[in-house]
Amino acid sequence: MHLVTPIFLALLLTTVAFQASAQERYTPSSDGDEINDTKTGLTWRRCAEGMIWKKSTCAGKATFANQAQAVALAKAQATKDEAWRLPTLKELNSILAVREIDVGKAAIDAKAFPATPIARYWTSTSVGPSYYMVVGFGEGHSGEGERNSPGASRLVRDVKP
Repeated sequence: MHLVTPIFLALLLTTVAFQASAQERYTPSSDGDEINDTKTGLTWRRCAEGMIWKKSTCAGKATFANQAQAVALAKAQATKDEAWRLPTLKELNSILAVREIDVGKAAIDAKAFPATPIARYWTSTSVGPSYYMVVGFGEGHSGEGERNSPGASRLVRDVKP
C-alpha cells in the first residue's frame, strides 16, 4: 500500500496549477477570431492580416505590405468600438515564443495563433525616418526593417473595459 506524502501532494498540486495557469494565458473570443492575452491585457487577431479564421485555424494567405500600408490596413480595420492597430515592439515581442522554434514552425503559440506564416511582422516602433522594428517569427528575433520592404501584420487592440 502506497501512501501519498504531503510533499508529493504539494508538488503535484503546484505542477497542476502551473500547467493550468499557462494554458489560461490566452482566451479565445466566442467566434474564435480574436484571442485575449491575460498576461498583457491585449486582444490580438488570431490570424495574420489577409488570412481568415475558419473553424479552428487561420486560412488563406497573409498580406505582405510595406510599413505605411500596414498602418493604413490597421486603420481601415478599426471601428469606434475596436481600435485595431499595429503593435509596439514590446507588445509583439510579448507573443514571441522562442521555445516553439523548429523547422517549418513559427516561433509563436500555435494553439493561440494557428497557421502563423513564418515571416517578419511590422510594429509601430520607429527607429529613424526610414526604419521600423520588425519581429521575425521564423527565427524568433527582433530587428530593423526598411519601411518600404514587405512584411506581414498582426493587429492588436487594448481590451475593452
